Amino acid sequence: MIKIKEQFDDKLDEIYLLYSDTALSRIAAEKLQKTLSYYEELKDSKIKPIEITHLQIWDRDKFIKGMGNLIDTIYRISQENWKNVIINITGGYKATIPYLTLLAEINECAIYYIFEDTDALIKIPYLPIDIKWDVFERYWDSFEKIAHPESILRSDLNDNFIKTCTSLLTEEKIDNKLYVSLNPLGEILWRKYKSRFFIFYAPEEVSMEIKKQGNIRRILNDKFRKDDVRRKKTENKNGHCVYDDGDNPYRIFYFEMGKKIYIYKTFENHKEYEDYLKQVEFNSGLKDRIMRNSKIHKQEVKSD
Repeated sequence: MIKIKEQFDDKLDEIYLLYSDTALSRIAAEKLQKTLSYYEELKDSKIKPIEITHLQIWDRDKFIKGMGNLIDTIYRISQENWKNVIINITGGYKATIPYLTLLAEINECAIYYIFEDTDALIKIPYLPIDIKWDVFERYWDSFEKIAHPESILRSDLNDNFIKTCTSLLTEEKIDNKLYVSLNPLGEILWRKYKSRFFIFYAPEEVSMEIKKQGNIRRILNDKFRKDDVRRKKTENKNGHCVYDDGDNPYRIFYFEMGKKIYIYKTFENHKEYEDYLKQVEFNSGLKDRIMRNSKIHKQEVKSD
């Protein structure tokens, strides 16, 4: 960590110790957290151990789930601001290295390691990777569905999708039913493709209204799609979760189910917003109707 700090001639604001799902790894992470804090060079760094559930090497299916959790954790840490992220692959299971290397490569994120028994810091160079993104464009709605594998049966997916994308998928039998989800490679590539879009669920009439609302589209692009910004600006009003953009009339009514975001009303007029808020109470019946009538939509977003 000190070598990496010297390489960038800057402080490391946060150090995340991502440890596997074993007692020994937890002890190691706790010891490292304490030990690193003794070094003068790292005294200003916040050191945070994070357990990666299911990440172990004795059960293949659990390992695949664990890799998915590892990838998800790194994405949450990065907030997709990859220029501020450095991945250190010196420790941990060797089986994670190919996936972490690809994750870093496609997001142009710095990745380092140190050879055992030496102090030589090695940077893995970027490679010219040519990924056929058209398959994600063609099947983007199917990819989004299997990002929520608790409800996706293999029989509910298009056979052409399964055949074309088999190298990105994994299958699991639960109660004699076959479910499909993304494998670690699929997770990495799908997240990269998905970063170009804000994906949400909404009734068709709401989606059509958003297309007419330039200010709402701008807010979805610049603010709402970012988890931390969205939650800071959300208030509970008459049972509704309302994104309040501040000193303007722009409001977005939504709720979240797992990783899915359902948008069911948007306003650019304050009086219309106030009338709706007074007249409509959010309850389980309304929520069920919204989910039943919603379809998956995507909006291309501009990079920061």
